[in-house]
Amino acid sequence: MPPNNPKKDDDNASPAQQMPLSAPATAPAAPAQQPTLSAPATAPAAPAQQPGLPLPQQPRHQNITARENFVNIGSITTSTMSDPINTNNPFQNDFQSSRLYQSLNTPNEDNFRKAIIQRARSVNSVATRNHTQQTSGESGETLISRMLIAGENIVSSTPLRCRSVKATEPKTMNQLGNGRIGLRAVVTSHRLLLVDANKNSVHKIKHAVTPSSVLSPPRPKESFSVETLVSDDVWFKPIPLNCVTGIEILSSHGSEASALVSNNRHPGWFLMLLVGVLGFGTLLVSNDDENLVITGFILAALGFVGSMVFYSFLARSKVYAPRSIVYKERKISLGIYDTISNRPLILELELEDSQNLSTAYDWCRVLQQYTPQLSSEKEPLLLL
Repeated sequence: MPPNNPKKDDDNASPAQQMPLSAPATAPAAPAQQPTLSAPATAPAAPAQQPGLPLPQQPRHQNITARENFVNIGSITTSTMSDPINTNNPFQNDFQSSRLYQSLNTPNEDNFRKAIIQRARSVNSVATRNHTQQTSGESGETLISRMLIAGENIVSSTPLRCRSVKATEPKTMNQLGNGRIGLRAVVTSHRLLLVDANKNSVHKIKHAVTPSSVLSPPRPKESFSVETLVSDDVWFKPIPLNCVTGIEILSSHGSEASALVSNNRHPGWFLMLLVGVLGFGTLLVSNDDENLVITGFILAALGFVGSMVFYSFLARSKVYAPRSIVYKERKISLGIYDTISNRPLILELELEDSQNLSTAYDWCRVLQQYTPQLSSEKEPLLLL
């Protein structure tokens, strides 16, 4: 369920605290105008279809790097799984629960399943309401927006969607921790904000003991307990822009295509074989009728000889639909000075497969523009 709208702050709240994450601020003076690139030349016309060849078939396309381990449920909020509460099997995210629910075979099965689903949705509403009360109705988006300090504006056009982030110690090149998945990176006028907001809902069903009555006792092994777990966590790491010491961009894209072409035997051999079999059958039923004997002999000879000719010396080409795969690797490595551990680190941001490449490069440009060490406004920061 989508989070409730947060309560409004009092009138003394600073404007920066109420600024939404998606609203970019006005950038400083634009850099010198870049030279205009000439228009690309017109692509050559596709070759004309040669007569006698079959029309090309629609290729089958596969993106083998579109393998996100999470789903997007908000501008910065992700989940490791989609919530199936409104489906016919709300327990499908838990293997044991889904298996138990699918194995139900009881009298009054349809009504019993409807009662289970209704109870599952009811307890989900209770768990969601209690969860909302714990967070005072705040979502990950609103909590992060309150972390903007006075005079700070968001300057990146959109949050950078990252599949994962990993921190590495540059001296030993050892990875620190297991990293995080499904986070967003936002550039403000003062800081680089790394945000990871996750929200998950898991529904389970298991055998349970229910109260018994004399007139209507429960049937054996047909009493269940339905449960819902709603959890979220918000991870927020602000990095002052003067602590960003370097940036490196890796953008690698690949595409492969293949198609099968075969030279098959002409299907006419089978028709000629049928003619030969027909002629042979005519000989068998001719009863010494001269006309039938001659007709059967001619058909059998033409059929069997023609079948061998078609099978051995004639062929027909056949083409299959092309198959293509694409893959990509886009990573942004940042050198930073971590003020928590008091040491330099390398942050590796791996972009989501669906992240637009032009937007990612624009995000990197804005980061360099506002970072003192990257925009040549100051001498490089040397970390010994």
